[in-house]
Amino acid sequence: MKYLIILIVLYISCLADEHRLLITGFTKHETESSNSGQKFNECNYGGGYEYTTFKNYDEWYFGSNITVLKDSYDEVQYTLSASPNIRFQLSRTSAFSIGAVVFAMWKKDNYKTNVPPEEAKYALLFGAAPMASLYYKSLSVNFAYVPSFSFKNIDTVGFGILYFGWVF
Repeated sequence: MKYLIILIVLYISCLADEHRLLITGFTKHETESSNSGQKFNECNYGGGYEYTTFKNYDEWYFGSNITVLKDSYDEVQYTLSASPNIRFQLSRTSAFSIGAVVFAMWKKDNYKTNVPPEEAKYALLFGAAPMASLYYKSLSVNFAYVPSFSFKNIDTVGFGILYFGWVF
């Protein structure tokens, strides 16, 4: 399965108009600790790769990325995301974009209530979030906000994540 995903990502990235290296950065949570009392990690270092079909300003384009980072519980997290975006030119060297992202994360299931952190197992988690990016020449600063929600035995704390990109 993982080889199929890798082949799909490689194939789609060959069709990309823009490639970026990503450095994950900082997260700000709505509360400072989880329901179990564990303080959140807000320095989510890691990296990734992003490709987009961006060609022209003021037109919708598609973007996707894959990242590996330290999550809010200081555990390794793998994320695959896809997003429709629209980018607006601010000046000859700067722009901003807005969009929405859907993602799949492979991470420890610390989001389940009444599961001690040391007993958490890896699980697949899906979500969606609004996002915005600011571009200057070949650099970007990207922001996404994932709201809090509770459903059955899943209880998440909302957070905003900031990460950086470089076009190569």
